[in-house]
Amino acid sequence: MRPGIVCGLRSEARALGLPAAIPLRVAGARPEAAEAAARDLAARGVHALLSVGLAGGLDPALAAGALIVPEVVVDQSGACHPSSAVLATAFGLPLTRHRLLGVDSPVTDPKVKRALGARFGAHAVDTESHRVAAVAHAAGLPFLAVRAIADPVRHRLPLSALSAIRPDGTVDVKATWARLLARPQDLPALLGLGWDSARAHATLRRVGARLARALGPD
Repeated sequence: MRPGIVCGLRSEARALGLPAAIPLRVAGARPEAAEAAARDLAARGVHALLSVGLAGGLDPALAAGALIVPEVVVDQSGACHPSSAVLATAFGLPLTRHRLLGVDSPVTDPKVKRALGARFGAHAVDTESHRVAAVAHAAGLPFLAVRAIADPVRHRLPLSALSAIRPDGTVDVKATWARLLARPQDLPALLGLGWDSARAHATLRRVGARLARALGPD
């Protein structure tokens, strides 16, 4: 099994800690880049596509660091892309009873999160998995999304953090501080995001260990 993996952030890829031989692309938290990365991996002959990284919570039951391996990924057009239970079991990550909503721009407001959760029957949201899933299913490849909750539904995402993500998936720390100086009201949310994100990245490290065991030596 030679899967291709798409992450949104460089920190997610680092947390997974997978061998360099495993094809992995970082999309910079941009939906169109995630789709392009998935297409490139499919063209290179991978046997499956995985979307792995952080997600926002839409279900109050999902705390920071919670792991979901959703049964289905949906988008705002109503398209549904089921995950592969066989693939999940092979990687030691059996499907959880969740629906993951894919959107093309970050959802920052808790009220909007709750509304989207209710409208789509979804438990979490991200900006990449729906694009990767669509490519996988068009190419006839098994698909799996693996997501750790980094911002629970009750938390607001600070604009200071979102606007500092570079196209290569790294975070521009200087830009974050500059925007924080301009928006000091973001400080409590930014500190909370840092704590929650640390818990989610710890979950991704455990995911990476499972994937590495399943995939075996280089």
